[in-house]
Amino acid sequence: MNQPWKVIIVLLGIFAAGGVTGGFVMLRVSKNRWVNRPVPEEWAPKTLKRLAERLELTPDQQEQIRPIVRRSMEQLNRVRNQSMTETQTTVEGMQREISEKLTAEQRLKFEQMNRELREAREARDKAERAKRAADREAAEKEKAAEKPPGK
Repeated sequence: MNQPWKVIIVLLGIFAAGGVTGGFVMLRVSKNRWVNRPVPEEWAPKTLKRLAERLELTPDQQEQIRPIVRRSMEQLNRVRNQSMTETQTTVEGMQREISEKLTAEQRLKFEQMNRELREAREARDKAERAKRAADREAAEKEKAAEKPPGK
């Protein structure tokens, strides 16, 4: 009678371990995708390059499509910036309303918590910008190394 419970417990343990492992893998994968996402300045060139390669566009077609892609990507960037501004306004409003409901001691903790989150975000953004700059520089050096001398 004890054997079935042992088997069930072992299977539950294996299931839980798999769930935890899968969760950590997904966190790592999603973090890498977030960090390596293209910035707005890269949207148009990457889109045009992808279209040119996959559709085998002629140089004339690329020249005709370039302004369309550039205009659309600029519009997407404006929408993105507007959304980010509205998001920031909403978050600030929420923080003001929450702060009004807190005691003086809680308000100090809340302000400290928000300050720490903001500093962590700024540090993460700074590291991301530095990584992107280094990646661009490495790509430019690689391109330069591929070109024959004198060209």
